[in-house]
Amino acid sequence: MTSPNKHLRLSLFTAAALTGAMAASPALAAPQILAVAQTDLALPVTCERGECTVELTTICLQEHRASPNPGAKYYVHGDRFFDLTGTTPAGQEISLAHLPVSITAARGHSAVRLTFRETELNKYGPLAVSIAVPENLSLVPLPIENDVDPQTEEDILLATGPLREAATQLVDLDTNKKGAAELISQAINRLPERGRASDEIRDAARAGFHSVSSRSGFEASAKDNANAVVRDCYESTAAGSLSFRGCLGSWHDRMIGKLNTKYWKSLGAGS
Repeated sequence: MTSPNKHLRLSLFTAAALTGAMAASPALAAPQILAVAQTDLALPVTCERGECTVELTTICLQEHRASPNPGAKYYVHGDRFFDLTGTTPAGQEISLAHLPVSITAARGHSAVRLTFRETELNKYGPLAVSIAVPENLSLVPLPIENDVDPQTEEDILLATGPLREAATQLVDLDTNKKGAAELISQAINRLPERGRASDEIRDAARAGFHSVSSRSGFEASAKDNANAVVRDCYESTAAGSLSFRGCLGSWHDRMIGKLNTKYWKSLGAGS
């Protein structure tokens, strides 16, 4: 016959185990809605190992929500979309806006990855692919299962409406930090996502950046800031574990982080 004390110990053990299991399963909540920074220059899309990808600059529109984890999935809100274009060797431009793309968080709320399968380009032959971002484009996180704090229709309308417009005024139109970050993105997107780039690729990325920067219409201060970051990252990553791209990404995120803080403070001040 089982003693009452043993039943009690088993009950307590079961309750503790269930409590521990519940605590070990983190509550899931939708991350922040993001604004994609408008581009003044088209960014190169690179294809490697069957996947074409480009990294885009973003800021957070909802300070009270958590930043997205790497790989968190997003979709484009509203009628606006990216200008995805392929250019043939003869110079003919082909719209690729119809291609099925995937958008995921890359580094917190400062950058996202847009990807599609390289096989989508096979029927066109050789193409140089680029992307441009129009004004007021917003990304909403895809719904997740068991979401304890989902994005409501009101949340989405607020973030993609007046909050996005405020971001346009404070971030997209910033001619210094935003311009420097966009120029740095030109270098980032000319380097491989994983591992260390070869000396040839590093040199080509830096040369491509300088070519674009010199021909751009950005203010001298933005060019100077971007040039200094690219130079320092190129020199400091000639050896060691940190990659050229990783260094550039870190500096890019610092600049965008300052703009994001400026945006949040403006909302707090009632602007």
